[in-house]
Amino acid sequence: MWGEVTHEVGEARERELASIFLKPALDKGARMIPHHNTGRSAHDVIRHIMNNHPVVLQIQRELVDEQKDVTNTAAGEAVDTELAEEIKRHEADLNAVREEMMRTLEEKRERARQMLEEETMRLEEEMCMVMEVSEEITLEYLQELEWTEMKMRHLETQAKLDQEQVEMEYQVQMTLLNSRLKAAEVEAEVERLTMQHQINRLQAQLNESGGNDDSSCVVM
Repeated sequence: MWGEVTHEVGEARERELASIFLKPALDKGARMIPHHNTGRSAHDVIRHIMNNHPVVLQIQRELVDEQKDVTNTAAGEAVDTELAEEIKRHEADLNAVREEMMRTLEEKRERARQMLEEETMRLEEEMCMVMEVSEEITLEYLQELEWTEMKMRHLETQAKLDQEQVEMEYQVQMTLLNSRLKAAEVEAEVERLTMQHQINRLQAQLNESGGNDDSSCVVM
């Protein structure tokens, strides 16, 4: 990316590539050539490549000249040897992992068994506590229910007595009112009779005086 960054950034990236990613190739004679994303820069890269001296690799001779199969070449045999060794290492690692997994599994099973026993004991203790509390709650509930029923019966009896007292007071008040009403009626009747008697007496007096006088008077 020489054409997109500053020279300092490009050099820093080049040093990083040379010291890490491309180091194995550079150690064997490879070269790094900057490309600035221009035609001239591309031509410079091609000129450097044209000056290289071709080298025939052993695998090329074995495949072309000797017409060997890839697996029969020295590179193939080396790859096979490395693969065999890698397979052995992987098998050893796999066996070690399997043994570790078995040990871990046994340890986990033992821990799980212990945890299960502890949890079972804890649950049994909690169940005993729950049953005891349940019995206490049931007893308290029955006592509360009995007290409530007694209270209700007492309230019903008191309410009945209060109702009877109210009815009795009502009857007494009604009796008093009727008595007062009858007394008032009697008093009114007496007063009416008294007034009627007075009217009759006055009428009689007028009648007596009327025999001596031609004038007459009527009282209604």
